[in-house]
Amino acid sequence: MTSDLFLPQVEPGHIQKLTEEISAYSLKFSPDHVPSSSDKWVLASNLQKSIRRGLTETAVGTAIKLLSVDGRYFWRRLLVIAYEDVGYGNIQLCFDLLKSFRREAMHRQLGAERVAAYFATALSNACKSRALCDGIAMLEFNVQLGKFEQHCFGLTDSQLVDAICDENESHMTRVAALRQICGYQEYANGSYRSITPARPELMREVCCRLELTTMETTLFLSGQSASESLNIPLPLVATLARGEKSEVRSEQVYEGKNGTLFAAFDRHTRVGKRCFARLVHDVPQVCKFFDHRPALKPVDVLGVSVFIVEGSLLNRWVEFPQSGILNQTFEHKVLEHFGVTGGCVHELLSLTSDCLPMLNHIRAGSAE
Repeated sequence: MTSDLFLPQVEPGHIQKLTEEISAYSLKFSPDHVPSSSDKWVLASNLQKSIRRGLTETAVGTAIKLLSVDGRYFWRRLLVIAYEDVGYGNIQLCFDLLKSFRREAMHRQLGAERVAAYFATALSNACKSRALCDGIAMLEFNVQLGKFEQHCFGLTDSQLVDAICDENESHMTRVAALRQICGYQEYANGSYRSITPARPELMREVCCRLELTTMETTLFLSGQSASESLNIPLPLVATLARGEKSEVRSEQVYEGKNGTLFAAFDRHTRVGKRCFARLVHDVPQVCKFFDHRPALKPVDVLGVSVFIVEGSLLNRWVEFPQSGILNQTFEHKVLEHFGVTGGCVHELLSLTSDCLPMLNHIRAGSAE
């Protein structure tokens, strides 16, 4: 794992400008948009879903609540959201958030709530891109991940860098090689163990070979200690994002109760898992789907399909050459990881879309 030594060293003038912008921000939010829940995982999910959907008031209210529940976790989670959901939609904003990361003097000077609300507002209003998340997740959910790992272990340092910089290599191969030089851990028997250490000298060589900007280089070198591995595919996505871009918008509305979006009850929360279990039990067509496929784990599979159909929705996002391929590859690999393949994929996603109203009815009964 990359150490905090690779967090950015930025010029004081840039920090001063950012400080002035935050100090000018008017901190206003309605209590109606502050979730009643104090569950950290529900709050984190609510923050992320509201930012994705551009629901600014809900994002700010949730940021203030999560900050009060677990401030240290809040800042770490906000940075992950920036990489995961904004990324190359507004890389400058990700850079600004990274620069303010763990700057306790800034938080004391301006007020932690003001800084939190400023970034929640900015992320919510930003144009977004999930390409970084798609890029790393398509590898980590790949059922052939072990083959890619073994291949990378057999490469020399020079060959790893060559593979990363070769535009003729597959996206999967390039991300696997990037993962190798960034360093990663595996979770087993209740603890993490390091598989490969970070190789900052190789990471910097890649940045030079691909002619990454100073900003891109800083975000890449920030490492997993800040971004939970979302920095890994950054050099690949940076090269893809240099082409022609277009912005797409989709109007999003608040669907929730007591300040919490129904979409926040996802597969990473206890209440979300209970709602998925209820859906299987209460809706005959869902029950029938899984009865015909006894090898599938209904709650896990529903969690993934609901994410694809509902949880990943954005209010405005940037598309660039091959960003759609990254997303499609991720969706295919994550469904395959959970045992859903072939014609079963379309049937599952269609069924999930049809059952969202019933799922939200179940969620409404579970909301605090």
